[in-house]
Amino acid sequence: MQENTPFGVSELLVQAQRMKKWYEEALHAVAVQYGLTMNELSVLLFLANNPALNTARDIVQLRALAKSHVCMSVDALARRGFLAQQTDEKDKRRVRLFVTKAGQPAARAGQAAQQAFFARLHAGVTAEEFGVLRTVLGKMLQNAQGEDQYGV
Repeated sequence: MQENTPFGVSELLVQAQRMKKWYEEALHAVAVQYGLTMNELSVLLFLANNPALNTARDIVQLRALAKSHVCMSVDALARRGFLAQQTDEKDKRRVRLFVTKAGQPAARAGQAAQQAFFARLHAGVTAEEFGVLRTVLGKMLQNAQGEDQYGV
């Protein structure tokens, strides 16, 4: 069955999967260098890149990772001293997560790999084109799932 759109849904999904694969390949060397799983590196980078979003729930919701994988990754990173956990003083049920000094080198290496990946991905794309892409993808996400509390 052929799709009647200039850029069919199947092609969009295939391209998204390719970009995800390339992203994981770009970060793989960092994970190996620091003895981390890709999920552990993903959790570490999420916290390093989003210090205000510092709970396991934030990671699960925004990175679309399984709750069990996030919990296992947080535990492993905490055991290695890469993450610190602190109970929220206002809400004792909430545990805040922070990248420690020991976790900083892995986080910085991961961020450098992310920056190199995104620089390569954005090469030749103007700011205007990128803005249009963000707008269109934002609308498509809203159409697909409805807007959640984070505006994603």
